[in-house]
Amino acid sequence: MSDHPHPRRTAAAAPHPIDQTPAAAAGITRRRVLQGAAGAVALAGLGWGGRAAAQSAALPFAGLNSSGLASNSYVENAEIGTHYRAITAQHVAAAGACPLFRLPTTAARFTRGQGLALNETYCSQVQDALDHVAARGKRAIVELHDSMRLPQRVAVKSGYRRDASGALVDARGNRIDDAAAAAVWADTYPLRNFGYQGYFDRRDGLLKLYEYRVIGTPGCTLYNASGLPDLWARIVNRFRQHPAVFGWGVMNEPYQGDERAADGSVLSMATHWQNTATACCKAIIDRDRDHFVFVCGNGYASARLWQEDSMGLFDIPDPYNRIVYEAHNYLDNNGAGGGNWIGPGGRNEVIQPDTGITMVTPFIDALRDAGKRGYLGEHGYPAGNRSAEVATTRMLAHLQANNIPSTQWCFGPGWPDDDVLGMSRDVGADIQAKSNLAAVQAFFDVRLSSYIPPR
Repeated sequence: MSDHPHPRRTAAAAPHPIDQTPAAAAGITRRRVLQGAAGAVALAGLGWGGRAAAQSAALPFAGLNSSGLASNSYVENAEIGTHYRAITAQHVAAAGACPLFRLPTTAARFTRGQGLALNETYCSQVQDALDHVAARGKRAIVELHDSMRLPQRVAVKSGYRRDASGALVDARGNRIDDAAAAAVWADTYPLRNFGYQGYFDRRDGLLKLYEYRVIGTPGCTLYNASGLPDLWARIVNRFRQHPAVFGWGVMNEPYQGDERAADGSVLSMATHWQNTATACCKAIIDRDRDHFVFVCGNGYASARLWQEDSMGLFDIPDPYNRIVYEAHNYLDNNGAGGGNWIGPGGRNEVIQPDTGITMVTPFIDALRDAGKRGYLGEHGYPAGNRSAEVATTRMLAHLQANNIPSTQWCFGPGWPDDDVLGMSRDVGADIQAKSNLAAVQAFFDVRLSSYIPPR
């Protein structure tokens, strides 16, 4: 999932800044240790240099996404605890026996410009999360959660405020339901073929408009083909010896949008992502041959549509056998997926028992035929939906039989309590797990000897 606008997820479902209240008015919405306590102590004692040997011992099968560090990436000079959230020792402990975390981060905070040094403040926050993971003998995939797009502020307006109910209103008191609507910005900035995010910043009282530019194209912070590979080289150099690191997630969910190339034609994300992923994999593997590199598929990484959208990614050179191909799969929308759970029945939509198996089969078949590793980086269902729990359990058993690990979305801080896929809630310092942890939790003790699907 992602926190910026794209066709799959409506603005109402996106995570909102923690300082915006109430959530509805903000307009920006959406247990045991790996090897026991002794294993945790032993791993912590290895230090950063002991990472490679520890990784070869066993391969985790089922884990969780732990989101918070990547939230609201458009907010400039964002403050942790206000606009995004830390992954604390309490969050890791509350996940119990979960052996593997997918850790979403954002390029928007790692770097302030192409070729520049990493933002050490943000690096320290990511390292803190990794330290908490390592302290309990667990692993993490450090992943960029930007969908191949970064926000650029393009316009500001004054005269807006929050009323007593928390709703955004203009100078006349008219309610603004969509702060990025073309009508709001018609006299200031004409909206074009990009995604947009509007944000009222309480700190300076300004309404701000952010335009999402494709990574590797003019106008983006990372403005050419060298930008993302260079950033990954810096991230890998910074964190490759950390004992918690299990791998690198190159980029979450690239998807085809309406953006235009320099000649005016629609930019082909499939081609752009193929070239970018190839360069990023080389930059990572040139510096680190001990950890896995996870490459998301096209079209929101759909497992169901992998054979239509993502087969070309199998051509990325992998001389050291490090690449793992990542798909995502949500069971809603009558088997079409999407993860919004807003179709017939909403979050109570009845899911057939084998829906998950049917949806991931094209991905598994493609991996088997090509002899490639695979990983289901995202799946999830609403708490209380028993049919989805059963279907998820059956899907996970099928993935286990085919040596394909997975992580469920989403266990982590900063999400509204009613988020359809949220798996935890923060009550002060107490982290409470929700009932939709049940399916994946049953697989936390499973280990795999290989990630290559059986032939």
